Amino acid sequence: MPFRTKTSRFWQYDFQIKGRRFFGSCGTEDFEEAKAVEAAERVKARTDPGARGIFTLSEALGTYLRDVSSHQSSYATTKAQGKMILSVMDPKRRLSDLTNADLMLFVTRRRAEVSNATVNRQIDLIGRACRHMARIYDAKLAPGLDFNALRLKEPKELPRELSWDEQDRLFAHLRADLHPMVKFALMTGARAETICALRWDAVDFRHARIRFDLKGDQVMMFPMNGELRALLSSLPRAAGADAPFVFTYLNHRKKQPVRQRIVAGGGGLFADFRKACATAEIPGFRFHDLRHTFGTRMLRKSRNLKLVSKLMGHSSIETTLRYAHVLDDDLRAGVEDFSALHAPESRRKSRTSGK
Repeated sequence: MPFRTKTSRFWQYDFQIKGRRFFGSCGTEDFEEAKAVEAAERVKARTDPGARGIFTLSEALGTYLRDVSSHQSSYATTKAQGKMILSVMDPKRRLSDLTNADLMLFVTRRRAEVSNATVNRQIDLIGRACRHMARIYDAKLAPGLDFNALRLKEPKELPRELSWDEQDRLFAHLRADLHPMVKFALMTGARAETICALRWDAVDFRHARIRFDLKGDQVMMFPMNGELRALLSSLPRAAGADAPFVFTYLNHRKKQPVRQRIVAGGGGLFADFRKACATAEIPGFRFHDLRHTFGTRMLRKSRNLKLVSKLMGHSSIETTLRYAHVLDDDLRAGVEDFSALHAPESRRKSRTSGK
């Protein structure tokens, strides 16, 4: 039924069909005319492709980004992945017409440009978006789609660890206003998205802990030691809309330099990180490898897989096992003096003294 707000002289319509909202102005002050307009809009809405469960790939990714990803710390990364997908696949391709062959063509094109892991993350995003549209908006999907079968095998590689010498060279060539963020990553193992989304209200100096918002809407409390407390206490704070965010930089492109938040996937600042790695002659090192560096160093120090698993926010200790290679030194030391053929020195001495 048409309605009218206090601020409008025209009647309005607002209704939903299969979870999709249709609203607008009837463009008339006459109630009977407004009812006719609303009836016409309902007929039009029922013939809309979306009302019949027909959506394009672009609509699916955009809707998933709005409904799910916009509330997550990895929003910027997911948005960038969605744009990349639509640059390769036809944005107007209907989900009901999408086939495994279309997806395989996407995989073939992307694997020539990026790692298997990156291709898998993008295929996973398409799958999540399609399932979300089918579950929430009754979208029609082509039968037989198998996203898992399209995933590529990811080579098992040891996590890339920053050596102490490489670390010195990195900070020597890295722009100064990125030092705090990089140091924080080395101290906590937090992901770039988590770091950039960190707000001051999540930093509890009184109880010496930090609240991290992790992937999948998970939350963890990270203990704050003296080194971490000193770093956070020394950070300059932004003003205005970016005041709540912990990690900021000074934007000199403005007429007056303005301190702004660092955005994950924002381009320039992370490009400067990669440039510093290249200048410092640290090949194949990514920002995410700072997290791997934290994991390997912490396990080497603590020798405790469960501890490292909790500090890194892993949902399963199997994920942490990729860092277990640092415990090889213990295994090597354990067998170093072992002999299956010769008795220990103490045993030989006791035999001699017994004679």
